[in-house]
Amino acid sequence: MCKKPDNPNITKQLEDSGISRRNLLKKGSVAAVTGALAASSQIAAQQNTTSTNSGTQSSDAPPVGEIFRAFVRQPAGAAIQEVRLAPIRENMVVIRTEAAQCCYSIINQALGEDGEGSRGDEARILGHGGVGIVEAVGPSVRRIRPGDRVLVTNTPNCGECYNCLRGRGDICQMNPSAGEPLVSIGELADGTPVIQHNNTGGFGELMVTYEWYCVPAFTDQTPAELAMLGCVGACGLGAVTTFVPVDFGSNVVVFGAGPVGLSSIQGARIMGASQIIAIEPIPARRELAQQLGATLTLNPNEEGDNLVQHIRDLCSGPTDRKLIGGRDSRMNGDSRGADLVVTSVGADFRTPTVERGPDPSALLPTRQAWECTRAAGRLITLGLPRGDISLPAGAWSNRGRIHYAGQYGGVNAKSDVPRFIQLINQGLFDANAMVTLAAPFEQTKQAFQAVSDRTTIGAVVLF
Repeated sequence: MCKKPDNPNITKQLEDSGISRRNLLKKGSVAAVTGALAASSQIAAQQNTTSTNSGTQSSDAPPVGEIFRAFVRQPAGAAIQEVRLAPIRENMVVIRTEAAQCCYSIINQALGEDGEGSRGDEARILGHGGVGIVEAVGPSVRRIRPGDRVLVTNTPNCGECYNCLRGRGDICQMNPSAGEPLVSIGELADGTPVIQHNNTGGFGELMVTYEWYCVPAFTDQTPAELAMLGCVGACGLGAVTTFVPVDFGSNVVVFGAGPVGLSSIQGARIMGASQIIAIEPIPARRELAQQLGATLTLNPNEEGDNLVQHIRDLCSGPTDRKLIGGRDSRMNGDSRGADLVVTSVGADFRTPTVERGPDPSALLPTRQAWECTRAAGRLITLGLPRGDISLPAGAWSNRGRIHYAGQYGGVNAKSDVPRFIQLINQGLFDANAMVTLAAPFEQTKQAFQAVSDRTTIGAVVLF
């Protein structure tokens, strides 16, 4: 439970004064929250006033100074700490968190000690977004209202920058990686300013983020299921349904059957792929891959150097007679292979306690994914390998393979995520099957440890 400071409750005072909170919000009115509210006559006089200054809040906002708990990363390590809420900016939203998904890509920040995984000296709330209920909005917010359930995505989609206007919301320029600063949303007990990972920070009882990270979720599906769409689920699903749509009846290969890969497998099934081959070393993940749509699974450790040729043979088609649509086995064999290949294999940040893949840097499966893509086929890279990869320049230049770099699976959150939610509603996308660990907030670090060990497939923290 969040602790409430001693200053008066804004909502109650507004109700006592007879003023409609919704009308205040529509008119852009802002109630001061830095101390006790003025008398009701003073509040009424503010109804036609619109504040545009940073550090203001709507009348539905929790009081400035509210104390909430968050999983905070500092150079000495990450732990649950109390944070005192600062005034929000005019285009920000305050959300009471329901659930957040533990992404493998931040396990070093979650588990590292003595500076390992740290990105500086600042205090940072971790998390690639989450799902929750809106408690307050700044006066410039238009799309989101208090009381809405929203999904906070890992990548923003402002809809107005150069990339968003060209259909690439996945690389929206409001992302901190594009230079947008990380802003302080509170402070620790000792006065240390607190920022959020990617300006989203899902592992806090409150999320304070910009409007362009928020997607309304008009559904009664569980918070755990929806949280999977904040990062990994939408990434894998969007890659093969909206970014590079699977052709009906095609051959699809997915390297890696973690949450991203499993989402791609489900997306390929939804789109009508005739063959879906999953490459995964961990038996439990291969089993779930088949349950969710893979027609065949292969263990890369057992296949060894034969993996690429095996995949090419599996995707060779019923004939090699070219004039009736067959695949010639010549041309170095690259007319045979998958129509679409997705690689969701990332480097090992830490040594897992279960079966490992053949290359902890993930460069080998990335190279194999390119090699088993047929000439003129398509390759989507979603994983995070470590190091540099070399390819034969002639084949890279002339064999027609098309590569798509899939930051957040190429997802335009505003338009794509509502459709993904509908796939859950219709029972077509099984997000729940990928949530193999649901942990209470107090066990956030243990949940990240399970993700690091790969003893779970998908982990979600519930508030």
